[in-house]
Order: sequence, then C-alpha cells, then structure tokens
Amino acid sequence: MSSSRNRRTSSSRHLRVQSHLSQEVSRTFRGELSDPRLEGVALTSFELSPDGRLVRIGYTVTPEAAAAGLRPLQAALEGASGYLRSQLAEHLDLKRVPQLRFIYIGVSEHTSGAAEEGES
Repeated sequence: MSSSRNRRTSSSRHLRVQSHLSQEVSRTFRGELSDPRLEGVALTSFELSPDGRLVRIGYTVTPEAAAAGLRPLQAALEGASGYLRSQLAEHLDLKRVPQLRFIYIGVSEHTSGAAEEGES
C-alpha cells in the first residue's frame, strides 16, 4: 500500500517540478532574452524526463521565422539554454538543474498580426 502512495507522491512532485520549470522557462524566454533570431518562436510543450535530468521543450515558429531558416534559430536556442539554466538555478530550489533540449514542432498557423487583424 505504501508503494502506491510513494508513487503518487513522487508523481505529484514530478508534475509540480515540471510545472515550476515550465513557468520559469516561459517567463525568462518571453521577458529576458533579447536575441533577434528568437523572434517568432513560441514554446508550446514542456516535458521533464522521469529522472529529472532533461527537459524537452517543443517550439513552433512563425512562417516568417521559418523562411529565414531554422539553423540560426536552433543555434540561438542552444546558446540561450545556458542562460535559461542559470536563471532556473537562481529562482528554483533544485538539487540539479536539468539540461534543456529544444525540439522543433513546426510552423505555427497564425501570426500575432493575423490574429489582431481578425479581431478588428
């Protein structure tokens, strides 16, 4: 009986840590990164590995960003990962800050400009 309780506690802790990591990465990504190559990038998914050593972050790009090429964008994301990890270490109380791996998901269907035009 206690093993199922431990699994539930472990699972809820894992989800809680994943949620905190996701919020902090999203906040930092939106508010503190100034690399122009990251314009048009949206973080869309976030998965913490079971052992807590790796976070897979899915992202989409606008059609304009995709047209400019993915290689520079991927290089910018890899470069930003060190800064993002340092912010995670500073703001979250974790024994070990996980590695960040960015996974390209695709081109987003809507640009922010198109959404604003549709609302008018």
